[in-house]
Amino acid sequence: MQIIYGFLVGILAGSQFSIGPVYSTYETALIVGNVFAFIVSFKKRLVLTLKEKTQIANGVYEFIFAPDHKFAFTSGQYLEWTLSHNRPDSRGVRRYFTIASSPTEDTVRLGIKINSEKSSSFKNALIGLPSGSKIYAGQLSGDFVLPKKASEKLVFIAGGIGITPFRSMIKSLIDKKEDRDVVLFYACSDISEFVYKDIFDSARESGVKTVYVCSHPPQGWKGRSRHIDGEMIKEEVSDFKNRAYYLSGPSNMVDGYKKLLREIGIKPHKILIDYFPGY
Repeated sequence: MQIIYGFLVGILAGSQFSIGPVYSTYETALIVGNVFAFIVSFKKRLVLTLKEKTQIANGVYEFIFAPDHKFAFTSGQYLEWTLSHNRPDSRGVRRYFTIASSPTEDTVRLGIKINSEKSSSFKNALIGLPSGSKIYAGQLSGDFVLPKKASEKLVFIAGGIGITPFRSMIKSLIDKKEDRDVVLFYACSDISEFVYKDIFDSARESGVKTVYVCSHPPQGWKGRSRHIDGEMIKEEVSDFKNRAYYLSGPSNMVDGYKKLLREIGIKPHKILIDYFPGY
């Protein structure tokens, strides 16, 4: 939709036309573009009640909310969250968070990494919310979603809290009993940072193979123990050139893996990215 918006505004701004008293101008192009954006955008405002807050890994918290009404979304999409609080810092009172829950679940889940010493005022306010508190969300968006063609083979690569959209996708596959050929590479620096392993381990029956990668593993670690590189991908995915790749995590990680995939022959249109900036 953003691409269509850009084309629409660009064409109108560069055209010469008139309809009665209305002439083509840059202002007219922007007005038409904004009307289009309003028509196609997600307009519902959600009021969500915090049901549960749990630390699920070292520095990672899961928040489970009950929405005030049922809403439709696609696994991998995100919402703009608004949380008013005292003395907000320069980042303000709004953030974009990917929905970690599946559309098959009744609650809305967020998985968020929080550093108590470096966190923004928003995250500090969020971690301090008591059960029963309200938070608001809207502006549902995002095209980091599964391809419509179920037969397309996929590779997911997640770093840290970038795992949340994949939790949503894989939980949806399990609940719908939908089989897809997926290889998930899940990388963390320490084993205490892995989350949602119960879901990924149970997804084998849905065709999902999970490769856990720990850069600083303890003695006896049975997963992969170095950074993800081209050789590891080739070893774990025999048909690696015939798959679409989904990358999710910190921007530096995503950019690095995008470059790596290009080096092993993956074409740009086969790579979909989802950045998780700091909050």
